[in-house]
Amino acid sequence: MLEFPQEGTSLDMELGHTTKPEGKKPNLEGLPLEKQDRAPSSRASVGEVSLESAAPESRPVEIVIGPPQGAVSPAFAADTEVVAVAPLGRRLLAGLADAGVLLLGAILFSLIFWRAGGQLSSQPLNLAVLAFIAVFFVFVYFALSVTFAASSPGLLWMGIEVRNLDGLPPTPREALWRAFGYLVSTAALMLGFVWALVDSESLTWHDRMSGTYLVSVEDGMEPENKTPRGDVES
Repeated sequence: MLEFPQEGTSLDMELGHTTKPEGKKPNLEGLPLEKQDRAPSSRASVGEVSLESAAPESRPVEIVIGPPQGAVSPAFAADTEVVAVAPLGRRLLAGLADAGVLLLGAILFSLIFWRAGGQLSSQPLNLAVLAFIAVFFVFVYFALSVTFAASSPGLLWMGIEVRNLDGLPPTPREALWRAFGYLVSTAALMLGFVWALVDSESLTWHDRMSGTYLVSVEDGMEPENKTPRGDVES
């Protein structure tokens, strides 16, 4: 039997992990969080608002309504012009003359109707037909006379003509509107004609509806009223 001597020899066996020699742990408490010689940051940190870089104060916005000073638009200059409206007295006489012409025409029509064997009755249908004929005759009388002559027999007798807002003879459309305005002024118990007495520009309903007015054309006749063109509305 062989025996190995155990003196001076020791076998150290450890089960598990071998331990490394523990080094010296650094002292973290003594370290500064930031370097002392670091320049302060010029940028603002998150969550902070820099008051030094505020936006410049905005100037108020001015809104100018109307043409600039020293400049007047042609349209504005045109609106300041005035139109000469014929005197009310002459306009009244011209209206009475036209009414006399219409009455004379109605009498002639009635005589022709009677001589042709026609008979008038108070039935509603016959009255409606007569009213339609009268309205149609008045409308055609003023529409044709104003369209082709810019006047009517009564207006020509008094030296008065019809003009639109541009100072020109009325167009056929304006003449038709004026003839329709005559019917409206008459149907309202003549209030459309009486309105000229209280109107600031001495205009009637049919004047404003058609955008026309009556002007004196005789030499040396001074207008009774002067109406701003911008105030005459159709």
